[in-house]
Amino acid sequence: MSQTRRALIDQVLDNLGVLVFGQAPSAEMVARIDDHIDPGMAQLAAEGIVYVADFGTPGPPAGGAIDDAILLPLSDWFAFAAAPPFGLAGDPALKVLSDEAEATLRRIGRPAKTRKMLGTDIQLRAGNRRYASFNFTTGR
Repeated sequence: MSQTRRALIDQVLDNLGVLVFGQAPSAEMVARIDDHIDPGMAQLAAEGIVYVADFGTPGPPAGGAIDDAILLPLSDWFAFAAAPPFGLAGDPALKVLSDEAEATLRRIGRPAKTRKMLGTDIQLRAGNRRYASFNFTTGR
């Protein structure tokens, strides 16, 4: 499944703790977070942390296909990035969550191992084993 840009914004506002349970976010709060998404996604892609092909369109936030696996780490990362307008700049809890989110995004977005070892059939390996040491000087 995938989530929308608005779902990411709502999760970031929830992580910031600026809303009371059941309170709807104002258009100003949504716009403040929405202003951080495009440059933040560009930064994450440029640093090679994670790439999201479709993260929606800004103002008003619409669309997007953000994978469920990266929604929560992305919201933690954006919560720290968007904290200053909400008076939470330098919050140590948000910084720790941001660092953990960046590490998680790096793990999720990393490529598969490039060197794969193939197992060889035991009958093919049997004749290739040397039990005696080889002397390169004499050739024996």
